[in-house]
Amino acid sequence: MTSSTQTTRASSRRDFLKTAGIASGLLILPSGFLRGENAPSNRLNVAGVGLGGQGNTDLRGVDKAGATIFALCDVDSKRLHGSHGRFTDAQVFEDYRKMFDKIGKDLDAVIVSTGDHNHFTVALDAIQRGKHVYVQKPMCQTIDQVRRLSKAAKDAKIISSMGNQGHSSNHIRMVKEWYEAGFFGEIPVVDAWDGQYMPAPKQYAAPSPQPQNLNWDLWLGPAKSRPYFNVGNWRATIEFGSGSLGDMGAHIIDPAYYILDLDAPEKIEILERKDFSDIGHASHAKLVYHFPAKGKRGPVKLIWRHGRNFRPAPPEGLKYQGYRENDENTPDNPTLNLHPGVAPGAGLVRKREDGLTLNGSFLRGEKFTGYLGQYGDFFYTAPDEKFAELKAKEPPRKYPRFKGGHYKDWVNAIRENRQAVSDFSYAGPLTEAIIMGNIALRLGRDLSWNAKEGKFINDDEANALITAPKPRDGFHA
Repeated sequence: MTSSTQTTRASSRRDFLKTAGIASGLLILPSGFLRGENAPSNRLNVAGVGLGGQGNTDLRGVDKAGATIFALCDVDSKRLHGSHGRFTDAQVFEDYRKMFDKIGKDLDAVIVSTGDHNHFTVALDAIQRGKHVYVQKPMCQTIDQVRRLSKAAKDAKIISSMGNQGHSSNHIRMVKEWYEAGFFGEIPVVDAWDGQYMPAPKQYAAPSPQPQNLNWDLWLGPAKSRPYFNVGNWRATIEFGSGSLGDMGAHIIDPAYYILDLDAPEKIEILERKDFSDIGHASHAKLVYHFPAKGKRGPVKLIWRHGRNFRPAPPEGLKYQGYRENDENTPDNPTLNLHPGVAPGAGLVRKREDGLTLNGSFLRGEKFTGYLGQYGDFFYTAPDEKFAELKAKEPPRKYPRFKGGHYKDWVNAIRENRQAVSDFSYAGPLTEAIIMGNIALRLGRDLSWNAKEGKFINDDEANALITAPKPRDGFHA
């Protein structure tokens, strides 16, 4: 489908909404939509595009949140029919474009859980048709794509969200309140790490027979056409994925980005880069984001590490314990209840032999070091008397809390005609910062950023990577 046809359809939809008198607000479902969560008029029809492990997790989360899984789409017939075994009433499609053409008028929202290289093309097509979107992290592969997708979502007035689940965590709001109340003092340094190992491919595999269950051409999407080959770990491949930083950075950097109200870095400094290639992301790296002072906050250095067993030294007196505040889900627990061992709800957090989790971050404050897991779970890292001091100085709640998690937030945001907590106005700048780090790692040198002009300073090679390569016909990039 041509982009002109998509634009015409999106414009027609906006013209209709304008006639109905609601174009000035976010797109919402037809009249009668807010008559009870289970009312027929409140039905929210969602399509899932990309049905791998994370895609199915996304489907289950949105289904549990009360939406209707109306359509399933995947280029792999085994995955497609595997998901259909759970959502038997859903219609099935191999090509998301044909899905939009056939049932687009019946769809309200789309989950995009494909490989990174297909995020932009699927999401933009959905947005141009006026569909709300939930896009897995990272939102896009290039800075230019992030900006264009954010603008398209804003212009279409749809409800967007990125799949960084920890941003719906109440822990990060609690810690932000503590920080703003002065408990940490200044936080000039943040240590963030991803302990997973993602080896970089040195060359593409030789062409081989294409699996019968896979539509390889559709899997490639906007990427250049070529005979089938075993991609292996696509996340480690520059063309298709975003490496360790792109995979986990949206989770691990998010708490500090939110709590300290960070924007674009002014400089990215490369300290280590190992095991990389012309086509593969570095599997072991250390870089420093330099964020300028803002408001009452001083400058912040965010140190990022990724690679096997490549974690920062724990702070002195580390105690692996977690907080949980009193909320609607735990009405019988006292506020700031201390839980020895591991924070509740942190089922994916793994304690290592050095006392650290596989992924996480330290907020190294002048008075106190905060320790957060990959999804924003908060861990206590100081002597017990500090815990008593914290309880005595607990600030009042300043930021709203969310019940039901990330998927529920997106579904409710559509129903309530409001922004989701990680809509593109927030997820976009966070993703841009992550992409900047990947560009610096790819080039292997320090980079400086001009936020006002939106480009790197005196580096044409880096600036050329802001924009995605020209896509194949029929796709966006």
